[in-house]
Parts: sequence; C-alpha cells; structure tokens
Amino acid sequence: MELKNIELRPRIVDALRYANFETVSDVIYHNETELSKILNLSSKDIKELVKCIAQEIIKPCPLIYPLTNALKMLNSGEQCMLTTGDDIIDKILGGGIMSRGITEIVGESAAGKTQLCLQLCLTVQLKKELGGLEGGAVYISTEGNIQMLIKRTRQMTHAMKQRYDDHLKDVDLLDNIKYITVPDLDTQYQVLHLQLPILLSRSKIRLVIIDSIAANFRVAYNSSNGSTLLQRSKELCRLGTKLKEISDHFQLPIVCVNQVSDLFSKNDIREYIGNKDDNFWEYDYYQKQFLAGKGSKIPALGLVWSNTINSRIMLSRADRTLVGNEDNNQRTITLMMAPYAPRRWGEFYIDFEGIHGKTNEQLYY
Repeated sequence: MELKNIELRPRIVDALRYANFETVSDVIYHNETELSKILNLSSKDIKELVKCIAQEIIKPCPLIYPLTNALKMLNSGEQCMLTTGDDIIDKILGGGIMSRGITEIVGESAAGKTQLCLQLCLTVQLKKELGGLEGGAVYISTEGNIQMLIKRTRQMTHAMKQRYDDHLKDVDLLDNIKYITVPDLDTQYQVLHLQLPILLSRSKIRLVIIDSIAANFRVAYNSSNGSTLLQRSKELCRLGTKLKEISDHFQLPIVCVNQVSDLFSKNDIREYIGNKDDNFWEYDYYQKQFLAGKGSKIPALGLVWSNTINSRIMLSRADRTLVGNEDNNQRTITLMMAPYAPRRWGEFYIDFEGIHGKTNEQLYY
C-alpha cells in the first residue's frame, strides 16, 4: 500500500517524501523512536502517522458472499435442480442436476455421458417452471470432437422443439450453446481463469460443462512416481477450488465428465507385487466401496478429485447385442453420491431424441 493514498498532515507528508518513504512497509519496519529520528518529527506526529496507517490497513471490506440464513434461502424461490428432460431419470437423480456446485458424470466409453451433457445444454434453456434455468450453456471440450457434438446437438434440438413448441418456438437453441476446445492443461487454465469469467459476466450463461476433466491430466501427468502424483493432486485441488468459486459467484451448476480406470482384484495385485500384508488392502477396499461400488471400473483422478466434487452420477452399459436391427444395449444410471438424495439406480436407453429412462423398470436402492 502506498503512503500517498493515506490522508496525512502536510508536514508528515513532506517528512516522508524527504526520507524517501513511499509504502507502508517503509514505515512499519521501524519503531516509533527510529521513525522520530529518521523523519525528524515529534512523538505526537509519529503516533498520528501510525494511527492513520493502522486505520487504513484494518478498514473493513465488504463480504464477497453476503451472509444469509436458511429461512431466507428457502423463501427465495431459487431453483434448486436442473431437469435432465426426462421424468424417470430426474426421479433417479433426486430431481435432476444440482443448480450449484460440481456434478460429475462418470462412465466408460459409449456409456452415454456426452449424450446426457448435450441434453442438459438444451434443458437449461427451458423456463424455470419447466425445470430449466432460462440461460445458455458453455461446453468445454478437451477431446476435440466439436463438429460431432454440434451435429448430435442439432438432432436432439428438433425433438426438444417439438416437445416444448409453445415455449421454445422463438428460441435458437444452438445459438445459446458456446463451444470451447482446450487441448492441454495450459489452455484449460487460461480458459477457466480468464476467458470463462469474462464470458459468464457478459452473457446469460447458466451451465458450464467440461468434457472430460481427466483427459488433459492423464496426458500431462502420465508418470506414477510420487512427485508427479503430488503435483497432480495440487493441481486438482486448485481446479476444484476455481470451479466452485465460479459456480458460487455466477450461481450456476458445473458438470464435469470423467473417465474410468480398471480396478484390479486383490489376487491380481498380490501376485504381481508379492505383498501378503492384509493391511495393505484397506485402501483398496475403501476405494472400491466409496468410488464405484462393486464394479470393475473406478473413476479416474483418484480420491483427491472424489473429495472435490459435490455429487457423482455413474453411467454404465452391458455388452452390446443386436436384436434384428435394434440396438439392445442395456444401460444403467446410478446416483453414486449426493448431499440431497440416497444412492439409487435405474435403466435408460438412448435414441434419436436423447436419453430416456425405462418406464417398465423400478428404482433400485
């Protein structure tokens, strides 16, 4: 802090200028006796100088996020969930996608993760009484398939227009979706810290999607040594903090698509490394139960990222089979963890219009 920004008596200002004191640091490094000798000022003037500096330093600043209470939030009528566009899937997910915080959609290749994200880009534009947030979406792709995304979105747009004709007939759904490609971590950092906040402040964007969150990290940190993993963990923590900051400041949900890794059995690893200590497997058990249940796949990026997100949705599919010309691929959607609903799952299918829950299946808890 510069001294010229503090209101002081003219003789004190002249003394500071003569002694080449320009910042507060130049003053606070000396005690009152030393200042009196250096500045050639009386003890009274020195006390006044110190008092003015102290008042300027401890001047109260406004809260970035104003405090409120639960009753005000409840009565504010703020939209809590974003619909997926399908009543059955909304029921499985406890109402839809949280309108704040980080929601992760995880699953293996071709499970339907991108399909669900594209559908959210359309439903976010619906009016609030229909479950939307009345705004556009930003789709950040780390895998460079923008043209395919646009083509698929256009297909789903026709079905959305037919379903909500009265509400969307004057809305250009594709124009309200912004696509950004981030091929590496440096570009991703630039977009999230500089370009995205500017875009959100100038546009009515109500949803941010990152597809996928793991791709750039897997390329940049492809070594398994301790120092590399430690650095990756630090970067993941910084990323999670930044995403939550954006979500809170602009009051919107952030959806992150994540990839999966294979989960090896105890016997496979025991045979490979020759470790027979039962205590060694405590982390494996915790990882299996907390991250992905009893399947053979676990979300990428480990426990550091799992402790960063607010909710996790897992999509999975069985082996693909064909019945005539129909794709009979069985898919399941599971709400793995969320602060607002218990863990449960159900089946769904994908067609030309988008993602739909199966009406003849019950929900499993």
